[in-house]
Amino acid sequence: MIESLHIKNFILIEELNIEFKDGFSAFIGETGAGKSIFIDAIGILLGSRLTTAMIRKDCERTLIEGSFTVDERIRGILEEAGFDSDQLIVSRSLSADGKSAIRINQQLTTVGFVRDLFAPCIDIHSQNDNQYLLNEKYHLQLLDEYCGSEELLKKTSELYRSYHQLEKREKELEATSFNESQIEMIRYQIDEIERLEISELDEDEVIEGKLKMAAEKEKVMKSIEEIRDLFSNDGILDKLYAFNRLSSSLASLEVISPNIQKINDAYYEISDNYETMMDALGSNDIDENEINRLNERLFQLQKAKRKYNTTLKGLQEYRQQLNHQIEEYDNRDFILSQLKKQKDEAYLAYQKAAEQLSQLRRQKAVSLQADIERQLNDLSLPKARFVVEFSEGKPSAKGSDEVRFTISMNSGQNLQPLAKVASGGEVSRLMLGLKVIFARLQGSRCIIFDEIDTGVSGYVALNIGLKMHQLARDIQVFAITHLPSVAACSDNHYLISKKQSEQSTQTTVELLDEPGFIEQLAILSSSAVSETSLKAAEELLENARARCQEEA
Repeated sequence: MIESLHIKNFILIEELNIEFKDGFSAFIGETGAGKSIFIDAIGILLGSRLTTAMIRKDCERTLIEGSFTVDERIRGILEEAGFDSDQLIVSRSLSADGKSAIRINQQLTTVGFVRDLFAPCIDIHSQNDNQYLLNEKYHLQLLDEYCGSEELLKKTSELYRSYHQLEKREKELEATSFNESQIEMIRYQIDEIERLEISELDEDEVIEGKLKMAAEKEKVMKSIEEIRDLFSNDGILDKLYAFNRLSSSLASLEVISPNIQKINDAYYEISDNYETMMDALGSNDIDENEINRLNERLFQLQKAKRKYNTTLKGLQEYRQQLNHQIEEYDNRDFILSQLKKQKDEAYLAYQKAAEQLSQLRRQKAVSLQADIERQLNDLSLPKARFVVEFSEGKPSAKGSDEVRFTISMNSGQNLQPLAKVASGGEVSRLMLGLKVIFARLQGSRCIIFDEIDTGVSGYVALNIGLKMHQLARDIQVFAITHLPSVAACSDNHYLISKKQSEQSTQTTVELLDEPGFIEQLAILSSSAVSETSLKAAEELLENARARCQEEA
């Protein structure tokens, strides 16, 4: 899911470019090397808070940029929001003066959009996080995801919505009462709206259009009258006619005869064109009575719209509401009885679907309990007991079940809510076991474990590493770890180290080859590199790989 990361001037990191691979990647390094800084940078890129205190000392600006795989879900979200969907590059910057920007594929966006984009598919988990898996309000959703009950859930939700709407309508009608004066006012309003005889919901707009055209025609008519004055009453045509009569005595003069003929021809052509134009304009004369009728009608419609503060469509809808109120007033008892009958029928249909959903949940809960206990047994918690507790809740779109996950880590302990499990090491293993079950169901594409193996060692640590390797078959897994047994199970190995000089401190991340990784395993195991520690590291790596092969 996360393909690459570029970090510049972030806390102790001057500049870092790193390419990631699929599978299980372990990040190791001594305490204080900056492993948490590396995870913080990824979290900020996904929407966590970025402050000026995180800008590297004496630098003006910090930049974090990452490249991510584009799956179908992300592609659809990007396309809908108008982003290029062929790639996904997210960059986030902050300058010392507080100016910040976050971009997707070089286009500005918001932190909220990026957070929502990645929330379902990238999970950063540290030991002290208040994880959603521990929160009881999410347990019913998690169980439904395990059940694969989308269709039954949808059916139950739709039936509940139908029942709830009928119930709400029944209560509204029961609480509604009218006195005679109110009924009289309602009937008056109905009559007032009906007298308007609104036949078209855009009638006012149509009238306004016609009146606008009429106003344009008035301007045209004024021009027409001026043209008539220009051509008649000793105007252009009369003068040309006089010229035609007077020029007949000059026709014998050959020098000007062609010119006289052209002017006389022009007279007849102008006369014909003028008559044709006047005939056409005369057919568009404005009916003053029609204009007055349209203005009067528009005045009535506008007055009603202002009075009821709505449109013509709103007036019709309001009239229907008023008629409905009158109908309910006249037939209140009958309508109530019909509503009650429909509501009871809707509730029975909903209850049947809710019971089917509950039965499916209880059946699948048994399988879920067995699956999680099997995971916990693999993580060296053989006495752990996981139980899905059911109780009756209020009817809702999700049925009437209330669910919570409970756990007993050791023999003789009572079942208790997940959040009350005290031991840090036990919580880590519990969370890892739960994620193996639920991560794929929730569409996770990358899980980042930040030192969740604190408090465990030896055989238990190896089992945690094996479980992470198993999880990484389908999901990209990052693990910040200080345990060699966990790191030995990884496919890719990165060293996070800190380099210091008199002037500065810098955190770096490098991909280790096998000899380098064996050397770091030796350091993790014995804090020193020797022939003995290197041999022990090689044996640990061989054993871990053999166990990973067996688990596959």
